[in-house]
Amino acid sequence: MRDYSNMPVTTWDDNINSKKIEAQILHAEPVIIQMPEDFALGIDAPSCGCKATENSYLHIDCKAMDTLKTIAEENRDDELLKVAKIAHDAGQVVDINTDTRQIIIHD
Repeated sequence: MRDYSNMPVTTWDDNINSKKIEAQILHAEPVIIQMPEDFALGIDAPSCGCKATENSYLHIDCKAMDTLKTIAEENRDDELLKVAKIAHDAGQVVDINTDTRQIIIHD
């Protein structure tokens, strides 16, 4: 299991925090996005390029564009689509923890 304890956690609130998250990604800083309870985080892990884990709720090293785009479209969230492009362009990967409702963006 990965250790995320030293990464900053930002609560997702569309326009309010998306700029902060985008800045962190552009500076190659990891970020954990705490998603709201009503936000759907379901993805097709193999098609998003995720590595398998022992935990069904944890998907690691997923392709940023495929993963975040899927989640953004499911939730009709244009701000998350912007984050997807920035993370992809920055060469970042994404971990999804559906148990804690977190999206982790890192290198």
